[in-house]
Amino acid sequence: MFYQLPESLQPEIDALEKLIVDFRSGTIDASTLKAHRVPFGIYEQRTNGIYMARVRCPGGMITPDQLTGVARLSDKYGNGEIHITTRQELQIHGLLVDRLIPLQRDLLKEGLSTRGGGGNTVRNVIVSPESGIDPDEVFDVSPHACALTTRLIADPGSWFLPRKFKIAFSCCARDSGYARFNDVGFIARIRDGVRGFRVYVAGGMGSKPEVGHLLEDFIPERQVFAVAEAVKRVFSRHGNRKNRHAARLRFLWRELGEERFRSLYQAEMAELQDCELPKSELEVQPVARVDAVPHIEPIAKGADCALWKSRFVAEQKQDGLFSVLIPVLFGNVSTSSIVALAEFLHRLGPDVVRLTIGQNLQLRNIPEQSLVGTFEVVRGLFELSTAARFLGDAIACTGADTCKLGICLPRGALQAVQERLRRSNLDLDRLAGCRLNLSGCPNSCGQHPLADLGFYGRAGRNNEVLYPEYNVVAGAVVGEHAPQFAEALGRVSARDLPEFVHELIVRFLSGQPRFESFRHYLQTEGKQDIRALCEQFRKIPDFEADQNYYYDWGAKAQFRLEGKGGGECAAGLLWIPEK
Repeated sequence: MFYQLPESLQPEIDALEKLIVDFRSGTIDASTLKAHRVPFGIYEQRTNGIYMARVRCPGGMITPDQLTGVARLSDKYGNGEIHITTRQELQIHGLLVDRLIPLQRDLLKEGLSTRGGGGNTVRNVIVSPESGIDPDEVFDVSPHACALTTRLIADPGSWFLPRKFKIAFSCCARDSGYARFNDVGFIARIRDGVRGFRVYVAGGMGSKPEVGHLLEDFIPERQVFAVAEAVKRVFSRHGNRKNRHAARLRFLWRELGEERFRSLYQAEMAELQDCELPKSELEVQPVARVDAVPHIEPIAKGADCALWKSRFVAEQKQDGLFSVLIPVLFGNVSTSSIVALAEFLHRLGPDVVRLTIGQNLQLRNIPEQSLVGTFEVVRGLFELSTAARFLGDAIACTGADTCKLGICLPRGALQAVQERLRRSNLDLDRLAGCRLNLSGCPNSCGQHPLADLGFYGRAGRNNEVLYPEYNVVAGAVVGEHAPQFAEALGRVSARDLPEFVHELIVRFLSGQPRFESFRHYLQTEGKQDIRALCEQFRKIPDFEADQNYYYDWGAKAQFRLEGKGGGECAAGLLWIPEK
């Protein structure tokens, strides 16, 4: 186990169980239950009465045994799938209300919990997926995320904040943990031989994104908890509890101004000066050597395996060990695939897998002689492992498929894009490292503000008939120094989006070798090309001429906004009435 569950969790589950019993008997209404279940990481899906539970996994850390356990629980209580989130968690979907408490109790046996998976709480702490194995890292920040998680989830104050509170750790200035885009971000650095962090606050995405502001140029690692707790207390005491749309920490920073915010933070730090992060080190387990995989027919070691290695395998800083990226379509994986993968990984040790911010799986500590066996397992279970890395790294949120805030169906759109590109003869390997992100609405669950090429859903209108459309953004820069969000450049209909992406990639590839990368292309000619393509695809056929434009990708009914409702993220917020 990577973090410790608090003793308070069991009585909290018991209290939630009583509320569910009262709800089913009609003693309390749905809104009262919602205020308590959402901070427990339990959301109602777009279909009334069907729920989703979000399992906390700090830094995406989970053992093969725990993976198997969650898969079994999805089979037992849910829809037989597991979803990997962009905050490195696991979600179980398709839950009925009478299965919520049995699920909680069984997760407890696995050393896992959904507490704080939603609502106005301290959310899952995210970490650079490569932390601990990156040859270029300053140091491994995973232990700090685990220790901080253990400390914060034991504090009742972590569950009653003005709005969600997100923390991130990055192991170097590349900021692959997105520290500058979270409420509190820690980026590893060493000063005078002392390990510590540079700290940023009040960053975030959403419909009004903001890059985090420098709070501390350097803190020693022992002060991580004190800093996180001090910021949390400032947020709790001074944050906006009346307007959820202006309640995130970045709004408080704007309202107070830097000077006042720092003053309040320093006052909280003075009270916490003797409060240190407890020493926590992840135990390094010996890595087993697995040369053959039983019950799996061997695949030739030739060109296919070599191409796979070039796309998805990287050397670790530990001699003789490798990491493997497993691309997971939309972050959704069947429980049977998870169980098969975990069975293979179990023989390699407990510290061999991470959930990534890109909704993929990353294997680590794989001995070189086990790579062919790994290839055989992965290729048989995950279709995108045979595709270019660019396709495997693409992200799309669930959108209107299950989310009450969703406008469009970005997964259907992304699948159409992938199919269009796979039918082409384009060399997609030249797009390695390019981020393609789709969100179903302006909220940034698909991380479109951080995309090289991104889209977020909206409702278009042609002759008074609604149709699914996307805003186009491009050119984000991720890194500690001079980060920036993607720039809005135009719009394109959902139906034209696959051809739009294909045409843009054609223009990029035809211009090489003038461009060092797709990002270089965007910095020179790419944004101009995007604007031109938006104009090219601007006019769509009338409904009578082509009805396809008025149906979203994968939809059986004509595009409408019915079924869209309020989100549940702030359901735990108990409004204080005016006197």
